[in-house]
Amino acid sequence: MSFCCSRRVYEKRLLQKYLEENGTEPQTDYKLSEDEIIAVSANPPAVNPRPPTLTSIPALLSTFQNEWDALVLETFTLKQQYQQVRQELSQALYQNDAACRVIARLMKERDEARQALTTLQAQTVVAGAPADSGASRAMEVDSAEQAPDGDKGGEIERSSEEIYFEKATETSKVLSKARIKRETPAGLATADDWKTATQQSLVESLHTSTKPGIVTICLDRTGTLALTGGLDNHAEVYSRANDQTLATLKGHTKKITAALWVNGGGLDKPIITASADKSIRIWSPKPANAEQDADLRSIGWTKTHIIKAHSSDVVGLSLHPCGEYFVSAASDGTWAIHTLDGKTIIEGSIESPISQIAFHPDGMFLGIATSDGFAKIVDVKQRQVLATLDVANALESKIVTGLDFSENGYYFASTSAQEVAVWDLRKQKKAHSWALSDILQNADQQSTEKETEFVDARFDFSGKYFAIAAQNIHVFKVKGWNQLST
Repeated sequence: MSFCCSRRVYEKRLLQKYLEENGTEPQTDYKLSEDEIIAVSANPPAVNPRPPTLTSIPALLSTFQNEWDALVLETFTLKQQYQQVRQELSQALYQNDAACRVIARLMKERDEARQALTTLQAQTVVAGAPADSGASRAMEVDSAEQAPDGDKGGEIERSSEEIYFEKATETSKVLSKARIKRETPAGLATADDWKTATQQSLVESLHTSTKPGIVTICLDRTGTLALTGGLDNHAEVYSRANDQTLATLKGHTKKITAALWVNGGGLDKPIITASADKSIRIWSPKPANAEQDADLRSIGWTKTHIIKAHSSDVVGLSLHPCGEYFVSAASDGTWAIHTLDGKTIIEGSIESPISQIAFHPDGMFLGIATSDGFAKIVDVKQRQVLATLDVANALESKIVTGLDFSENGYYFASTSAQEVAVWDLRKQKKAHSWALSDILQNADQQSTEKETEFVDARFDFSGKYFAIAAQNIHVFKVKGWNQLST
């Protein structure tokens, strides 16, 4: 080998031959003479070639065995590493699950503490109201004595909202006290009566045939008058005793979404209807309704008030236990409390779209069902959500289509297309629930779940029985949740 001045290494014989022909370095065309070439001696160690051992079948078998052993050893090592990684991942997941459980427990304790604080504040305000009102009356008396004749300027007119809360508090105290000593109503059907119950009649010709369908129904206290709201934009009053429609209430421009009787209902009681046309109408009975043996053709109700407190479809109505106020709710998440003379006195809202609303039996709280799968308990006075129940958030159909309070004050029923549940508000947990598949299986119905869904669920006025409406009516006894009839 040779080393030239350009720091390149060439084969000496080839470089000398190239210089004889060209006189320059092969790669740079630099004029080069043999005197400038430096000889480099290199004697690198040579690796002996592998002996040709694969020339026989035993040699091949031995080589294959060695390769197989190496492969098996490598696989075993990989499995060991895989098992170790699995153990580490399992430990990490366990730690994560434990952390999530701790966080969930802490969040639950935080929510319970917040609820307890809110309830305590509400009770404190209610308890302090009489003293405050007494002090106010004393101040008014003093002011009246000091004021000159003809000037009673110490008096301040109370707002409609203050009057409402005073009435609601008084009603709550009376009902709560009566509920403790409440006895079974006389004439209440027994469990054996329900087991032998059968359908008595079927009405097939209510509302118009051009837009058939009933959206809502409300019976009066006697069960003889049925108030229905239909897709034909009308509400109708049907008499079971006479088997005919007594009155058709027209005026709404879209379907009736809710209708209710005032104070138990009857021919001499007002009617409230709500519609998807964003309005609420109050209907007063005609004078002929109160007459004995009145001509059925003279019976009817006239529109007296139109309330437009909402900017979207009105989806629910509920009467306050005192019978002097009612609440309405709209699909945009707003709710409002009104008087029976059409005056809106309280307004509120929640973040979720509302699908139903109901007053608690004591009248101090609202139950609100939402279209995103939740039911919320709202304190009217504080305008604050006290509890949020996950009713149908995990189900395919999330809309909560119905809710109802039991007369005992702590059971609360929620209805979605695929599940009905009864919640215990004291624990904010489900006391019992029914899946649609279970109801259909128990009832021996041939239809599939896709053809049927839950419509509504209600407690009776005594709170001892519970009914679920799907394709049929299913009646349960609250104590033990045993099914009595279908």
